[in-house]
Amino acid sequence: MHFQFSEKWTPFFDVEERVYASTLRQHHFLPSIGTRYKVDEHFTLSAAMMYFGLTLPQDPDANKKQIQDELRPQLSISFKYDTGSNLIFLSRIKPELRYIRTPDAASYRLRTLRLRMRMGVKYLINNKFDVKLLEEIHMNISNRIVRNVFDQNRLSAGINYKLNDQFQFETGYLYWFQQSSSGDDFFSRNIVYFTIKHDLNFN
Repeated sequence: MHFQFSEKWTPFFDVEERVYASTLRQHHFLPSIGTRYKVDEHFTLSAAMMYFGLTLPQDPDANKKQIQDELRPQLSISFKYDTGSNLIFLSRIKPELRYIRTPDAASYRLRTLRLRMRMGVKYLINNKFDVKLLEEIHMNISNRIVRNVFDQNRLSAGINYKLNDQFQFETGYLYWFQQSSSGDDFFSRNIVYFTIKHDLNFN
């Protein structure tokens, strides 16, 4: 949900729920709140705070359930370039601090600074539909991180439908490839996502 108060400032509140398709067991819960500032037609800055709830164990068939809590202060700078022929190039750099509280801990502990770098393209089919192709790489930056400086790679493709000036709907596919903290194991996930975007203009 986006709240546009001026041409420059847009506060936002997002909620994301991730479940395993086979059992509908919760995997992640991600609410975030922040604001965006439009510098010019190319650059946008943002600051946000995200809560990340991870359900353990990460097994869709598990009977027991524990929650690992995480707080993520985030900053980002986004760049877009419109070629004028319905094709838009997109890029974003987002550093985030990861404060984690394991189920058996009493307080949060700073684990790492993670740098997220995303690039992609968006193609405007018409005034209602557009499609996107994005790739995002995550890198851990910390003297405590030895085995998994590379954290994960995400490749996604999606289609967006603009119902009107207030509502948009998006669906797509995301391939998630991640290295474990040990540095020896890797896993991947195939994710289908659905998004509802609601813009409120108070300008």
